[in-house]
Amino acid sequence: MLLSVVMPAYNAGKTIKESIDSILNQSFKDFEFIIINDGSTDNTEDVILSYGDKRIRYLKNDVNRGIIYTLNRGIIESKGKYIARMDSDDISLSTRFEKQIAILESRPNVIVCGTLISPFGSKTKKTNLTKLQLHNLKMKEQLAITTCFAHPTVIIRKFVLLSNDIKYDENFKNAEDYKLWIDLMEYGEYYTVSEKLLLYRLSDSQISQTNNPITEKSVSKCRELYLLKFVDKFVVSDIRQYGINIHLITKIKKQTDNKKIIEAAYLSLNNYGLKEIIYYIFSLDLFSLGYMVAMRFCKRLIKGKMAIYEF
Repeated sequence: MLLSVVMPAYNAGKTIKESIDSILNQSFKDFEFIIINDGSTDNTEDVILSYGDKRIRYLKNDVNRGIIYTLNRGIIESKGKYIARMDSDDISLSTRFEKQIAILESRPNVIVCGTLISPFGSKTKKTNLTKLQLHNLKMKEQLAITTCFAHPTVIIRKFVLLSNDIKYDENFKNAEDYKLWIDLMEYGEYYTVSEKLLLYRLSDSQISQTNNPITEKSVSKCRELYLLKFVDKFVVSDIRQYGINIHLITKIKKQTDNKKIIEAAYLSLNNYGLKEIIYYIFSLDLFSLGYMVAMRFCKRLIKGKMAIYEF
């Protein structure tokens, strides 16, 4: 079997039928579909059991254990060469798996393959997942600040997880995918198909998760882990103790040319004054980091500190 699709489901009775149908109607057919009911109290189970498709493997958690436990259980239970993610409120376009598997089968160095998304649902909510990079190096640079995949679009090469004992980390709640991409980045290439192959549902509860203290703590820990791959522990210790100043930026630049790390440092300065402006201009970072970074730097000059690196 080539592919195992893993879908966690918790109180998804209103949306899961569309999601299941979108998987069963894929043009690519060689897959098992593992649906794990994570202690739902609504009609989620009834909807799942209404299907007679033999590709569906229905599993239940004894209680609500959360998405991280459930995803790891799905990986353990899977039989396929690849693991595909799917959420119980999103919709995959019919050629999604066909196009992703074609990439993975023809490019053995690619270990994770995602796609672009089309957001739908809430008319007032937005997501940064529409601004993803498409190519390996740019995607991995993006991890200095945020995730590089829309999580429910990915297909992962399973042996890379098993051979390196990598799984979703319970200590990174609400940022478990971000942590996973940081853990996997040294083992192969990342790739995003330049087509919108998943309809990504936006909801009020989903948005609120991205702005709570638990998420912020997990994201900060991810950024710290990423930074430690490029600079020594003493730089990170200085950031924890003193925050970021121009002297520390010069240290960072001596240890890495990763532009996203340098960008994040500039956007996390303790102070935005004349000294910082002069250095930013005459070091030529104003030009090398680009227009968008300059705009965000100017915004901080006006509004004050809005740190990205704050451990």
